[in-house]
Amino acid sequence: MNMSFDLHPAPRVLHVDHDEDSAVVLATLLAPEIHVVHASSYSQAERQLQQGEFALVVIDPDLPDGDGHTLIRSMRQTDQNTPVLLYSASQPMLHHQAHAFLPKPWTSPRQLWRTVAYAGA
Repeated sequence: MNMSFDLHPAPRVLHVDHDEDSAVVLATLLAPEIHVVHASSYSQAERQLQQGEFALVVIDPDLPDGDGHTLIRSMRQTDQNTPVLLYSASQPMLHHQAHAFLPKPWTSPRQLWRTVAYAGA
């Protein structure tokens, strides 16, 4: 019997964005190499961060129930050093809190992959 096991499961990325269309596009472009978990609000993101570890957090700072920058500060205060990629239609004021910035919408899947790889490095 030949059974194969994936000894290297796909890294998990938390995508925090209230835009469902963006969530579908991001997950589609990153799959199957990356497992994307979507949170559409600040409170959902906090729950996801408490439940498990992520290789990267992609955040649109404009959330319906909070501010993505506050979420980043909260992560840092709890010693979560997970790399953060800000993903926004406007240049964020506090982009220095993140490891990388990707303007929304990105111009190509290649730009998305390059930015995700840089932020996660």
